[in-house]
Amino acid sequence: MKQAVAYYRVSTHRQGKSGLGLEAQQIAVMNYCKLNGYDLIREVIEVKSTRKCRNGLLEAMDMCKIMKVALVVARLDRLGRDVEQIARLVKSNVEIIVTDNPHANRFTIHILAAVAEEQRQRISETTKEALNAARNRGVILGKNGKALSVANKNAAVEFARKLSPVINRLRNRGITSVRAVSRELNKRGVPTFRGDSQWHPSTVHILMNRLK
Repeated sequence: MKQAVAYYRVSTHRQGKSGLGLEAQQIAVMNYCKLNGYDLIREVIEVKSTRKCRNGLLEAMDMCKIMKVALVVARLDRLGRDVEQIARLVKSNVEIIVTDNPHANRFTIHILAAVAEEQRQRISETTKEALNAARNRGVILGKNGKALSVANKNAAVEFARKLSPVINRLRNRGITSVRAVSRELNKRGVPTFRGDSQWHPSTVHILMNRLK
């Protein structure tokens, strides 16, 4: 039987203590290993509030190199959100398996990481532009978050517009239901607006409404 080491990451100590997000990662990894004949021999759980430090990930990678086994993560963003960091990981001799995109090879993992990083940058830029425009109109950016909400909405609409060619191609192939579209987007590894989760019929429904 093939063997694997699992790496789980949650972003804050509060999440680590509560299990928030951790249980979902563990279920995804365990289900994948069970269905694909992997013996999960070690688990590394990292609780960090920063994006730079990844001592747990380095520990898991070292385990995999020494024992010559695969590294399994639930989602690509668990490896990090920095494309250069992910590039270094995929260049190693360790086999990396991402359970929500199990057919991704080293090349596609690198490409998906680059796309996700570019998307986050564009969302950040769109949000800043919307906030600056609100300030120029005299909107007071207080604690109620109204201006930020508007900025996020504008960023979401811009994201939907960029995805419209993909949605149109799916429609031309007869893929029109929200369930079928979400399945295809996940199969293709298309990042969501947040860039850290899978597509669901509800999120596809919101996306399509923004394209009307």
